[in-house]
Amino acid sequence: MKIKGSAKNLQMKSAFFVALAGTIVALIIRIYQSFSGLIDFETGFFTENSITTPILYGVLGFSAVAIFVICLLSGKAPQDKLPEKKNIAVSVASGCFAILLVFGAVASVQSYFDMSASYDPFMAEQTHFSYLMKSGALPRLLEGVFGILSAIYFIILTFKYAGMRNADMAKMKFFSLCPLFWATFRMIQRFTRTISFMNVSSLFLELFMIAFMMMFFMYLAQMSSEVNNRCVSYKVVSYGLIGGMFAAVVAIPGLLLQLFDSSYKALAADGLLECPVEIADFFFCLFAFVFAMTLVSAPQIKNMTVKESEKIIEEEK
Repeated sequence: MKIKGSAKNLQMKSAFFVALAGTIVALIIRIYQSFSGLIDFETGFFTENSITTPILYGVLGFSAVAIFVICLLSGKAPQDKLPEKKNIAVSVASGCFAILLVFGAVASVQSYFDMSASYDPFMAEQTHFSYLMKSGALPRLLEGVFGILSAIYFIILTFKYAGMRNADMAKMKFFSLCPLFWATFRMIQRFTRTISFMNVSSLFLELFMIAFMMMFFMYLAQMSSEVNNRCVSYKVVSYGLIGGMFAAVVAIPGLLLQLFDSSYKALAADGLLECPVEIADFFFCLFAFVFAMTLVSAPQIKNMTVKESEKIIEEEK
């Protein structure tokens, strides 16, 4: 693919301006929708048609495509390995994300036990396992398990960028995959929710957020473990920025509603929200943006075309 890296004067840092602008505009629209009665808090669906809906999706879609294209065409790209220098910003962001992963994992495991206890073998027309799967309880349990394992990975990453020299991320191949599995089971659990393709709102944004999370974590795992990590840096940056943008649009309005809207707060307290806010999403946004900026600020190399990359791989073999 000759198009990759073809714009020699295009800087990958330009993608950050697009991500920032897209996030701000989309957030303004989403906050307006959240506080104007356009969203049914209990279901997460739109309550009526509004011109803000296509504008929101248009802004997010255009920004996502623009970010990926800029990173793809950029003449220079970060090296395909984790930056080695001490970085307090990455350390703090990673540590906060790890802590929130643990809290989320505990909630997920507790949710599993609550849903499992609600199974009635005399009333249900399905097996216990089938019930756990269809209700989303089993994916919720696995989400919790891999959330804890993911937290271990991000804690080690925290120590690495806090200055611990013997933190060798390349040896943590299994743990580097755990965030991907965590996001995967989050995605599976979301598909157990009721959905309406006519007025879908919160769940639609969550699905896109988790999809880009999965891609970010997959390529971060390749970079971190140094396995098949040729030409992954531009993907880590682009998917990190896109995933972070969606995470901000999903998490921040929910956090504001939790603080300032009494009806939303009451539904959340009673566990009646179909799409409850998860604070870990906000800290994922923070980590993704900070880590992507760290990569782009590190020494750059030529953003090779796919053909050039394949040639180097063949030579190494």
